[in-house]
Amino acid sequence: MLTKRETDVLVVQYPRGCTAIVWFDPVAGSITTSHAGLRATLRRGVQSWEGCLVLPHDGHAFLAAAYDHLFLNGYAVQWTKVTAVLEVGNRYRV
Repeated sequence: MLTKRETDVLVVQYPRGCTAIVWFDPVAGSITTSHAGLRATLRRGVQSWEGCLVLPHDGHAFLAAAYDHLFLNGYAVQWTKVTAVLEVGNRYRV
């Protein structure tokens, strides 16, 4: 599936070499990932710096909390804004 729009993307590098992408789709208002296992983790929600549970339907705020959660748990995470065509074989709506 090809999608062309500007979006925020988290690139998560797992210790064993796997890379996952998590992005906010501003048109659909949803969080999507390329990794099924990460989807299961993110569906439960993540805590913000303030200690509040943030859920995927919170959109951009959720993406920010997910970045913090992943970083604090030792994952190499990069946040970037892209305007490009993203071709992803597997997509999992969170």
